[in-house]
Amino acid sequence: MTAQLDLATVLLLHKSSFLIGALCFLYARWQSPRDVGLGILATGFLFLALASTLAGYGEQKLLPRHLWTLSSFSLGIGGYALFWIGVRRLSAGRRRKTDWLALSVPFAGALIGLATHFHVVNTVRAGVFNATALVFLAASAFAVASDRASEPLPARAMLAAAMTVGANLCLAVVIGLVKPDIIPITTTYAFFLSIICHFAIALFTLVLVKERAEAELRRSADTDALTGAGNRRWFLAALPKSNWTGDCLVVMDLDFFKRINDRYGHHTGDQALVTFADLARKNLRKGDCFARLGGEEFGLYLPSTDEEQARTIAERLRIAVEDLRMTSNGENVALTVSMGLAAADGAERSWEELFNRADAALYEAKRLGRNRVTSSGTPRGVSDVERSVVLRTTA
Repeated sequence: MTAQLDLATVLLLHKSSFLIGALCFLYARWQSPRDVGLGILATGFLFLALASTLAGYGEQKLLPRHLWTLSSFSLGIGGYALFWIGVRRLSAGRRRKTDWLALSVPFAGALIGLATHFHVVNTVRAGVFNATALVFLAASAFAVASDRASEPLPARAMLAAAMTVGANLCLAVVIGLVKPDIIPITTTYAFFLSIICHFAIALFTLVLVKERAEAELRRSADTDALTGAGNRRWFLAALPKSNWTGDCLVVMDLDFFKRINDRYGHHTGDQALVTFADLARKNLRKGDCFARLGGEEFGLYLPSTDEEQARTIAERLRIAVEDLRMTSNGENVALTVSMGLAAADGAERSWEELFNRADAALYEAKRLGRNRVTSSGTPRGVSDVERSVVLRTTA
């Protein structure tokens, strides 16, 4: 296969792959300006394209050897350093000032080259260059893969794989230079394979940016903008379509919310909603579904939870809200919550029936004076006298 590859054509494609990759990164940055790192990625690829161009001119005897070898080497290492910085920022979605320390590597390489002139020896220059590129590519692949836990996008695996292949290709070149009998890889073939890696990295970077934008749109569509909790649409979609026997549903209202808005202003009302939503999320279990259904009304779905367990969870949350201290303009704002609980017993034909039972229980909690948990059966959080009155009225 290597005999069929023309070196001049491969070198042109090699340089072009960096230029096309840089254009792809710049286009992605234009489309998604909030994705940090894309501009640095484009700069890194432009550095690598310039390094490849200088190396090509040097091989054609158009530049002095000591000039093109040192400049192409330093620019190439600088390009990979910038590539790593860009990948780190794009993957994590944040800027780190310490990332710029990576640029000390090409500066150090240039200074050592000026002092020792190692760059004029082709095998030494190629070995050091590929070894450094190996480190940066491997570190980039690790960054993309390790951030998958916080952002599990499918494109991450493919992007990390493309970088890993590029790193292994650099390793093969280094081994081939030291032990040519082990991996007899030619320069032409190495450049050809790296072209494929460059295109793959650019492609999967674009896919990653697209998947991130789509995920953000889905989050926006499913999230209440004020509290950060799920909205009604997300909550209803999260409920199982069938077989909800043994699950519980809780509908909650902040007590006297209109009074809070009228007395303290809507800003304080918004603060109360946000504070309650944050407190609720901290007091719930993993797997519980919590959402703002509208206004001051919230919903809570408790899978595989019997009525007694659900009452315990709801009561713990009610007490946490009651103990909460919130202030507005130096005044204490009292927050309490009323909750209606309904346990699915298998007789319900739809979630609407369970919602109706939970709403009826919530209405009962408000009728009894608010700041309590009631179920579609016996109320919770009331005195024994109140409980006996309710039992007589419901008998």
